[in-house]
Amino acid sequence: ATAAAREAVRVARAAGLHRLEASTLVGNGGSEEVLTRTGFDRIGIAPAYLRIDGAWSDHTLWQRVVDGAR
Repeated sequence: ATAAAREAVRVARAAGLHRLEASTLVGNGGSEEVLTRTGFDRIGIAPAYLRIDGAWSDHTLWQRVVDGAR
């Protein structure tokens, strides 16, 4: 998963994108660790972000600015 996230950052940078965004289920430590390791910053919580198995689930939102703008 970490290698895939790093590759996504590389492709985004090569394509000239400004930002990558991701979301994880609140408390999904494995996914949070992958995003942290690959330079994503936690930007907040989105309540009732996605409906999963019939229930609305809160998600943590993440971003990585890839064009050096920050």
